[in-house]
Amino acid sequence: MFRPLWKLRDFLATPRYRPEKYWKARHTKYVFDLRGVGNKTLSHEENLRDYLKAKQVFLDLCVRQRIDFRTARILDIGCGTGFYAGVILEKGAKHYTGVDIVDELFPTLRKNFADFEFIKLDISRQKLKGEFDLIIMIDVTQHIIRNRRFKFAMQNVRSHLAESGVFIVTSRLTEKLVHRTYYAISRPMSYFEREFRDYHFTDPIPFRDKFIFAISK
Repeated sequence: MFRPLWKLRDFLATPRYRPEKYWKARHTKYVFDLRGVGNKTLSHEENLRDYLKAKQVFLDLCVRQRIDFRTARILDIGCGTGFYAGVILEKGAKHYTGVDIVDELFPTLRKNFADFEFIKLDISRQKLKGEFDLIIMIDVTQHIIRNRRFKFAMQNVRSHLAESGVFIVTSRLTEKLVHRTYYAISRPMSYFEREFRDYHFTDPIPFRDKFIFAISK
């Protein structure tokens, strides 16, 4: 198909998103500074204020979903700096697995959370193992820009969610598919509903620059 010259130049100038390479570079640069996983235009302190507000929204949703952190088998997809590992530990969790596409921060995370497990895994390409009562996927779905990989990731979650389990996820919800940057995308809720047919969805709640909602049977 013919592409105008100016569009071709823009296309060639746009970096190609290679998730593992991209996140390895960000984690290497920022380490545990929240600019690495949050808004890199804000300071660590500004990000932390946003994260602490989001933490309460997350915990309130967990209360409404009757999550018992002390007994739940928990999977944290995109565990990053371990912010939510810390939140979950505070609530008395004993059965936690964090997965991330890169493992640059794992040595420190394993030291800080000695009883937790951390596994390098690409949720959009590699199958999970085990069954979980609570799966959280915070600040991740917008970075799965290919729809076939999004579908794989959602089916991956669905296949490993316990019968009475809860999936808590965030997304930049829009009325139609929108590519915001070369590494971020916004999807309609229908994309989630398509992968979780006959599941119950809570109403989306504002969560930083996204929305958070729970999916369960």
